[in-house]
Amino acid sequence: MYDSAEIELDGLAEDVDQNVVALVDAWLEASAQCTENDVPPRSVLTAERLGKWRDDISIYEFQPVKNDFLVRIDAPSIITLSGESFQGTTPREIDLKYGTNLMGALFRTMNEKRPTFQYVNLINAYGKQRHWLRVLLPTRTVDQFNDPVHQVLGARFNYEPVHYI
Repeated sequence: MYDSAEIELDGLAEDVDQNVVALVDAWLEASAQCTENDVPPRSVLTAERLGKWRDDISIYEFQPVKNDFLVRIDAPSIITLSGESFQGTTPREIDLKYGTNLMGALFRTMNEKRPTFQYVNLINAYGKQRHWLRVLLPTRTVDQFNDPVHQVLGARFNYEPVHYI
């Protein structure tokens, strides 16, 4: 059993690792190439552009028929840390197992069309704490019929704030 507390952040704190800042900056640069009120497409947020974080990025794809997301790619770094992969499942399963609110954060990110950030404090059944910063970045692609597909790129970075949040 896990106990989780999440805090929605307005932006990145000053003490966040520059690697995290660089990822968000890459999204912002891609966003600058879009029309107003749109999110960067995967054709701009390419594997080359995001290559530095390829082991840290999960891809959550919105399934409108189910009003749900599907974990298309589970980040290798998260799989290594947790010892399990959620690829092919729904973020609801992650929320149920860990007591998180990933699903709500994904919907907020997709609907607001902007990056969102959450500080997550997880305590496992043995009382061990893990702290991280969740970064969610909205994007879009198209399916084989050229219909729009909404996705959210998610990354999780170890983070212990200098000041209590």
